Amino acid sequence: MAAADVGIPEDIRDLVKGAVSGMHQFVDSEVLPMEQQMGQVLVDERKFFDERGRAVQEIIDAKRQVRMKSARAGYYAMFAPESVGGDGLGVRSMVFVEEALYRRYGPGRPLITWAKGFLTQPTIASFVDGPSHMLVSVSDSVRKDYLPAISAGEKMVCFALSEADAGSDVWGINTRAKRDGDDWVINGSKQWITNSPYADYAVVFAITNDDLMAERKGGISAFFVETAADGYTFDGVLPVMGHQGGDCGSMSFDNLRVPADRLIGVQDQGFQIAMLGISEGRISISANCIGMCGYALDRSLEYAQQRMSFGKPISEYQAIQFMLADMAIDIFTMKYMVLQTAALVETFPQTGRLPVKEISIAKAYAVEKTQECYDRAIQVHGGMGLTNEMPLNEGFRVARTLRIPDGTGEIQRRTIARQMLRGDTVF
Repeated sequence: MAAADVGIPEDIRDLVKGAVSGMHQFVDSEVLPMEQQMGQVLVDERKFFDERGRAVQEIIDAKRQVRMKSARAGYYAMFAPESVGGDGLGVRSMVFVEEALYRRYGPGRPLITWAKGFLTQPTIASFVDGPSHMLVSVSDSVRKDYLPAISAGEKMVCFALSEADAGSDVWGINTRAKRDGDDWVINGSKQWITNSPYADYAVVFAITNDDLMAERKGGISAFFVETAADGYTFDGVLPVMGHQGGDCGSMSFDNLRVPADRLIGVQDQGFQIAMLGISEGRISISANCIGMCGYALDRSLEYAQQRMSFGKPISEYQAIQFMLADMAIDIFTMKYMVLQTAALVETFPQTGRLPVKEISIAKAYAVEKTQECYDRAIQVHGGMGLTNEMPLNEGFRVARTLRIPDGTGEIQRRTIARQMLRGDTVF
């Protein structure tokens, strides 16, 4: 937080200050020692991933330990609703806390490779791995039998929506679920599913009404699925840019039977649940971007004042100063854009207006400016910026990947334009 954080209620400031301080203490005392002990396993591709592109068991076990320790300390599920085992803290608080986490432990630390999901990342749950607003509408049996382990960090979920021919176009999915007695039978496949190589459960979206689907008025339902169930097959890891493995994968369903009470929410209305998860993800990514850019700027300021060229620090050259200033301009704009959007999300229960346009604006701006920010940071560092000794290149790759999930920049712009054409022109 900074002195310029005006307009935020005192209780939010106090809450955030305590959460940030606690998170930093937790990471420093519990997580960083684990990273030090694991050493080269975290940075050596040959040791981090197995021959299938999946993180080795040592990494999986370590991340699970971090999740469970964070849950016991009160951080893992602090932004999840109380009804799913969380603390129900607000969206603005989440923005501040995630910014602080990613700024202090940002991509570029010597022992860290962010795109693999290093040990600091699991300290806060998201809709693609843990308790979230997406699980509010599960049945009582699922809430009783499964949510406690998820909220405790012992078990994980994944968000199974995208398919080979249906990424940005949700209405293009082909996976289907048909009612058969007391069960639903699911057939189809999913692709590019974050956390799927490691998830214990999946929230699977499938067509349950072809007529509504054809009219784009519904027809998609969400189901809570155990990944160990008969008929569920994990088809393999999809390596991410620059790495031998990753956290995304593909799965298929062959007459997968799930009990009727595994339906999440209302039948044929799963699209709303999907968009709830995606909207939550867009705000979270935007908050992460603020912290990532702050980290890159911090490193650039330090380097520019230390690096000598032609007898003086490069920070005295206007070309370097302009790059540093542009980074600051983008961070300031990004931060207050995201905070304003978060404030609008928090008023949704009272106003009934979900700020769809603003969420898309914030996500598109944040991820694109983050890539520009890391490009400038590498430029400030010169040749050193390209090396693994100061691996800002990893942050650049992470920034590039963030322009794809939860809606590409093009999809965000389409959403923004459509909302305005429908009359939503208030800013």
